[in-house]
Amino acid sequence: MSNNKKIGELVGYKFSIPNYQRDYAWGEKNIEDLWDDLLEAKEARMDEMGHFLGAIVVSNNADKLDLIDGQQRLTTIFMLKYALNQRTSNPSFNLNHFYDINGNLNLEVIDSNKDFFNKILEQAKHNHINTKLEDEIKTQGHRNLYDCFKSIFNHVKDLTQEQANELWTILNSMIIMLLEEKNAGRAIRMFQTVNDRGVPLLLLDKLKALLILYSNKYCEGCLDNIINERFGKIFRIITEIKKHDAVSTIGGIDFRNEAENRIFNFHIKSNIEFESLSHYKNSPESTYNELKSVLKDKIKNDNKKLEKWLDIYTNDLLNFTKCFLELLDDTKKNINIFKMLYILNINPFFYPSIIRLKINSLLDNEIIEMISKAEILLYALGSTNDAKAYGLYKYTNNKQSFIENLVTSCKNAAKGGYNTIKEAINELAKDNYDWGKNFKFMFFTYRCKDMRINDYLNLIEKDKKTINIDIEHIIPANALENGSLENYKILNEDDFNTIKNTFGNLLVLESNLNRACQDFSLIKKQEYYKKSKISYNTSFANSDNLIHFNKQLIEKENKEFAEWGKTYFREFL
Repeated sequence: MSNNKKIGELVGYKFSIPNYQRDYAWGEKNIEDLWDDLLEAKEARMDEMGHFLGAIVVSNNADKLDLIDGQQRLTTIFMLKYALNQRTSNPSFNLNHFYDINGNLNLEVIDSNKDFFNKILEQAKHNHINTKLEDEIKTQGHRNLYDCFKSIFNHVKDLTQEQANELWTILNSMIIMLLEEKNAGRAIRMFQTVNDRGVPLLLLDKLKALLILYSNKYCEGCLDNIINERFGKIFRIITEIKKHDAVSTIGGIDFRNEAENRIFNFHIKSNIEFESLSHYKNSPESTYNELKSVLKDKIKNDNKKLEKWLDIYTNDLLNFTKCFLELLDDTKKNINIFKMLYILNINPFFYPSIIRLKINSLLDNEIIEMISKAEILLYALGSTNDAKAYGLYKYTNNKQSFIENLVTSCKNAAKGGYNTIKEAINELAKDNYDWGKNFKFMFFTYRCKDMRINDYLNLIEKDKKTINIDIEHIIPANALENGSLENYKILNEDDFNTIKNTFGNLLVLESNLNRACQDFSLIKKQEYYKKSKISYNTSFANSDNLIHFNKQLIEKENKEFAEWGKTYFREFL
């Protein structure tokens, strides 16, 4: 049932935002748009049709209406009305717009926002913004509520009683379409229909609506509430993922904004059932469209099987999302996971396997190290092997099978200019400067065995929540120009070029220190190395090796590192 309602005609309705809904997400731009709508309506007082504010979809739930769609709009209108009313000539006269006979708000927000929402509204009564409330902000939803109400307050605080009365009347005359359905599942189907007509939705919103549509239409709605609750948890977990310190280590700087789409895609690509669903490089939107085709095929079969599939799929997506957040949390506890994410920045094509291994309780230190080694062998030798990295998800149900297939994939992968992995490992110490993140990872693995997890965490820049480290040449690259080569027992330019970019002449140094000591003599660099939080650098700065550093020492270090590499990569040789 649908009908147009004036905002003022919603008095007496009890609205509730179910806990499975997303948190409040509007920002100041939305407030400005709503305020412009109000002022526009003020200028069009003779508009008999009324000024339209959009639609909300609700379902009956005992003595209240659950908001299936429209919580952002209705919550904001509620706050605007509340703030306006406090500026009118008789605020107490309109209390029935906001409270029921028991003194409870006519709009129930999600549980995590209830106390904070009440405090937000209290600000209007006292006619000032309570800055101390910022200390009580615990979630992004709290932040959005606080900022949006502050923006509303700034619009109404200087209104006279007459101006407030006028705008109050105009707002209550504005129109909203109320789409009401007794059955929650059908209400969500209605929500999908409304939003499929050109209003952009986030992918997981569309996915939730799609799955509930199939549950309600073909499975008699048995799973509607379960799917709702699971997606509510998924939305809250993804909010935690987006604000996590370690999220910037995953798949580049865009991951934070694309977390929902990426996790959806990782999940699909970690499930053997969808092996033929989508090419491994396809976008999340493409994968979603192909998933819709899969669901259509399932309708043709047994509805009981469809119901079972919906239950398994949504529960698995929830577990996958939980484990993704747990993996980020593990960077604060586990050195190997820290190095894999922060130092090595593992390729995103490994994530389907990593999370599936974690779900199956197989992601131990041995597996983590094997994946890190595979990253180096699949990407550092001069070739890109995305399909090999991605395809490992097929073997995540068994540890031994996973390791065997990982080793086989690396052996069969393209290796740039090398014929075998053994050939590459024999030259492991050469041209390490060009290895980038892979060199940094091996440096920490080989040089910094004494570092503990807190030592690694101290490398994170608190404001940027990232690690900024560079590859440092110990003998400066300008040693030829300044005539200091002989100090390091180097004969000439050709002699220097043979060892300049090799392992023994390199270390990893914080970017600010690297910039500060660039092209300095080794003696001058010593004071900067001592300031490093990386254990090897400080020990090197205080050792005889720095004082007597020369070509022979570099060659010795290269030889020892190459021998270590044969042991480290022994499973692949």
